[in-house]
Amino acid sequence: MMPAWDEGAFCAPLTELLVALGYRVHIYDTLSLAIDCENLAAAAIVWDAVLRTRHPRIDLAVGQAYGGALVQYLLATALADCPRVIGLSAPTYTDSNLLAGLRALLHELETGSARSALRALDWWVHAANLPMPETTEPIVAPPATAQRLRAGLSHLCTNDARQQVTGFNGSFLWLYGEASRLVRGTNIIPALNRSGQRAIGIPSCGMRPLADARHLTLNLINQFLE
Repeated sequence: MMPAWDEGAFCAPLTELLVALGYRVHIYDTLSLAIDCENLAAAAIVWDAVLRTRHPRIDLAVGQAYGGALVQYLLATALADCPRVIGLSAPTYTDSNLLAGLRALLHELETGSARSALRALDWWVHAANLPMPETTEPIVAPPATAQRLRAGLSHLCTNDARQQVTGFNGSFLWLYGEASRLVRGTNIIPALNRSGQRAIGIPSCGMRPLADARHLTLNLINQFLE
């Protein structure tokens, strides 16, 4: 739910690792085709068509936050035969606690401004046990900020990919922050009795594992891909 697409710069450490491991990496802005969709299920239909056309074979899929939720919906379609999937702060199911946070952000967006919503989002994604960094930089909200946030937050309010995860036969690694104010361990629901599906909490980490605990996050991913 970035206010503007950064061309994948947010996941540069992960991209570098994957390239070093021999993967050919394609990075997508999942909201780019989902803004006009009613929910994640509808967004998954759109992205299913795109992925089937562009990538007949996918060896690894990675999704973070909203993108990670979307990836789980795609487990029943375009990613059904993908052998490995990674979710970073990627909720399988939105429970009452996550829903409350999403609604608080939507309320700020509707009653305040795009800039105040971005300020609130920064607080929600920051690790709860760490102080907010001091900054004097003004918050800039690109023109599409409100539209992007509204779509992403609204879609996550009704997120439930438990059925898709249960039917997935590949390996899935979820990494989430133990100090997250939004996506917590209760929102990640691996299939029962599937040794290939595992959720790992990262200490002192919020919604951005690659930023909050880069080395540990990359080490866990590297071990998963060995």
